[in-house]
This record gives sequence, structure tokens and C-alpha cells, in this order.
Amino acid sequence: MKGESQKSKVVKLKVIKLKVVKSIKSVKSLGSLKAVIAIILALTMISMVQSDRKERVQECASKAGEGAIYLKEFVVSLPKGVKDEAPPVYRQAVILRGNNIYRFNLCNDKGQAIIRIYDNTNMVVSSYDTRTKKEYNPINFLCRKTGQYTIMINFRDGKAGEAVGIMSHVMK
Repeated sequence: MKGESQKSKVVKLKVIKLKVVKSIKSVKSLGSLKAVIAIILALTMISMVQSDRKERVQECASKAGEGAIYLKEFVVSLPKGVKDEAPPVYRQAVILRGNNIYRFNLCNDKGQAIIRIYDNTNMVVSSYDTRTKKEYNPINFLCRKTGQYTIMINFRDGKAGEAVGIMSHVMK
């Protein structure tokens, strides 16, 4: 650089700066490309999971029986319970109208799901009789009073599990 004019030094520095900026941009665009690919993969996975969920719900709803009109699904995935603690439970509040029959059916993917419906404080119906150890699926519930009810789903013996629950309205 000795003996070069000030103008040529400035030009060389600008060229070097331009090359550095281009290098940084290409690295950033490569990072951006990786980010775009990661986003596309994530969206594809989400789409596949949603598609699988939709199929599971449709299949379970088709098993609700004659005269059942689909109202709501409960997609449940619970871990194994920890010893000396309450087992994991899925809870969902719903409003049910009096003088209507509701049907609840379960489709187990893993484990043995149990569904219980509670009014303010009392269990009004369950898919599992603890005395006889008998399961009922589907179960019908004649709602006598309009109000909020709690749907609780857990898996027998606190085991891990996955299931789909369907709530339907049944014509009288």
C-alpha cells in the first residue's frame, strides 16, 4: 500500500468491505435457508399430527352408535402416575342442557381409559364400575338439569395412555 494514492486505498478498502458484506450475507442466507427448511419441516410434522388426530377423532365418532350426533371430542394423552400421588387426569368443563341424552364413547390407543362425568360435586356417571370391575362403552347420560359438568378422563391403575373421547347428543 506504500506509494499508492489515497484514492486507490479507499477503492481497495471498499472492495474488501463489499466482499466481507457479501460473505456475511451468504452466511446469513444459508442460515435463513436452514431456518426456512426447519419451519417447513415443522409445519409438515404439525400437519401430519393434525391429520392423524382428525382421522382418530372421525374413526371414534363413527363408533358412537346409531342416532348419535357428534358434539365434541376429547383427545387425551397422559403420562404414568407417580407413586403416592394422585394419578394424572384430563379435565374439561362442558355445559349440558337438561332433558337431553348425551352419549360418551372412548377409543383407546394405549391404556384403558375411564370417563367420569361430575356435576358440581358428585359423580353422575362413569364408564367403569369399581365394584364389578366392568367397563361400559359407550355410556348414555340423561342430563336432568342444565348446567356446567366436568368431564374427567384417566387411565386404569394410573398407567400412561392415549385415547379419544367423543361426546354426542342422542335423539330421544
